[in-house]
Amino acid sequence: MNSQVAIKQSYLNNAASDLSPDQIRNLAESLLRLADCIDQDWQGPEIKSIFRWPNELSKIEKNALNLAEKARQTYERRRLRNKSLPSSLLGEPAWDMLLELFMQYAGGAKVSTTSLCIASGCPPTTALRYVGLMENEGLLKRTPAETDKRLVFVELTDAGVIAIGRYLERL
Repeated sequence: MNSQVAIKQSYLNNAASDLSPDQIRNLAESLLRLADCIDQDWQGPEIKSIFRWPNELSKIEKNALNLAEKARQTYERRRLRNKSLPSSLLGEPAWDMLLELFMQYAGGAKVSTTSLCIASGCPPTTALRYVGLMENEGLLKRTPAETDKRLVFVELTDAGVIAIGRYLERL
């Protein structure tokens, strides 16, 4: 009997460390609905859980603001380095753009192609070439603005958020 209690306690401890309070509430609500359905012998499509187990993206989203601060510090260090040494020797425009996109992702802001090119610190043609390469790699996507089709927004894909988020978590 003690081993069953220990197992249940282990489940609760893991849930408490891996889930946010809202996710725990959603899980509890789903479990209560499931218990009601079982009590009333319900079957069929009306039995659905609203809870979704957190995936890697949701874990990064949960910590996005802290990770964005790490991204900002990394970006600022690169800019500081460029003041001491020729930027032509140390250029990493793709990395600068990925950091900028992650910071804006965490803040919920949209990034125009023009702004992203400026953040890259390189000529617009070079920046656009890197945008195309990163889009082909599945790290980011471009979306035309709804009100002005001349304006294009760039954002990280889920794969891009996970890749940059994983890196920043390790810093």
